[in-house]
Amino acid sequence: LWQSPPQRRELDSLKRFTFRFQRILDMKELMEDARRAELGEVTSVLNRETEQLSALFQTQATYRNMGGLPINQRVDADLLGVSARYTERLKGEIHEQIEHVEKIEAVVEDKRQKLLEATRERRVYEILKERAEEAHRREANRQERMQLDEVGEQLYARRGSDRVEIEAKELSDA
Repeated sequence: LWQSPPQRRELDSLKRFTFRFQRILDMKELMEDARRAELGEVTSVLNRETEQLSALFQTQATYRNMGGLPINQRVDADLLGVSARYTERLKGEIHEQIEHVEKIEAVVEDKRQKLLEATRERRVYEILKERAEEAHRREANRQERMQLDEVGEQLYARRGSDRVEIEAKELSDA
């Protein structure tokens, strides 16, 4: 099937789909990946700090369980003072660690929100791309149908002219 060069160029351009916002979509994907990595890092820090808080609670529980004195042992005032200071220091460390974990949780939530926003932005461009691909596919199908119709019309016209020639030949032979 022979086609003129302009028609061929038109069909070639329809075969290849290019999304005009592809660079923006690529940037949105990179941004989302960066946000996901940031969230992962902060979540890792949160897990580490939460484990440290658990260790402090475990130390406190262990120390409380060791607090009982044997019945026949004398009470040492200095030892009681050291024990009280250690207990207070442990409480202070636990309190500080709780505040630290709460701050990190706030950062994690902020990073999570930023990731959700980046995902929404990327998704907007993905939907635009899907719609553009569908429109491109419809246009390609329409062009193909037009070509097939044109070929069919040409074949029909040829058959019609062939019949006219055959009938003319039959009439001239008769």
